[in-house]
Amino acid sequence: MSELSSLSDYRLRISPRCKRVLIRINPLGEIEVVIPQGFDPHEVPAILQQRRRWLETHLEKLRARWAQAPHEHALRPSLIQLRALDSRWRVSYTPWSSRQMRLKEQADSLHLHYPQAREADADRLNSRRLQKWLNEQARKHLLPWLAQTAEELDLPYSSACIRAQKTRWGSCSAKRVINLNRNLLFLPAELVRYLFVHELSHTRHMNHSAAFWRQVEKAEPDYRRLDAALGRAAGYLPRWIHV
Repeated sequence: MSELSSLSDYRLRISPRCKRVLIRINPLGEIEVVIPQGFDPHEVPAILQQRRRWLETHLEKLRARWAQAPHEHALRPSLIQLRALDSRWRVSYTPWSSRQMRLKEQADSLHLHYPQAREADADRLNSRRLQKWLNEQARKHLLPWLAQTAEELDLPYSSACIRAQKTRWGSCSAKRVINLNRNLLFLPAELVRYLFVHELSHTRHMNHSAAFWRQVEKAEPDYRRLDAALGRAAGYLPRWIHV
């Protein structure tokens, strides 16, 4: 893999809470190295060489997933698939003279006009504008869907909001405030509904006790399979959502 010929392209971060060197591959395919305070950064290249096979294997898997659907996983996607809503959006891009981003939504298509003068930043600008659109879609569809599910299950909550969470699909506070990850829109509908069931069940039990899981099973008998599938669901997320 030519990208790893020297292993010199990585992001370095110093963390006072870190106890040992951590090596990660982020969703954009970038190598991130976290080192403890006081650790000599000049030792990092040698450590990366030791982990070379692991890095190559995981990067290859990531690129293979992107290659299966390049129209979705490109930094400028030509297609956005919102599985939760069973909808597909075609996306096109046009540089223009204005300094402002503009997104036009029409039927099942999106058209972005981005500043021609900032062509070097176009991928980031377009991704951020698409993420803003995704937030709008999440508020429009996920919040009413949650409310409907809560009514069906007789599990009321106090309020709900949309978040751009990195590690959680959702959460429920002690005050019965539910947070939903906007990226749920990329998941199959059955997984989204299961996440709703899971968080709504926390309005009765703020833990993962046996009583909590009985409540979950009452609302969704197939919860074990769905819970396992939700744990693997990050694979549905396109690369541009992480820019």
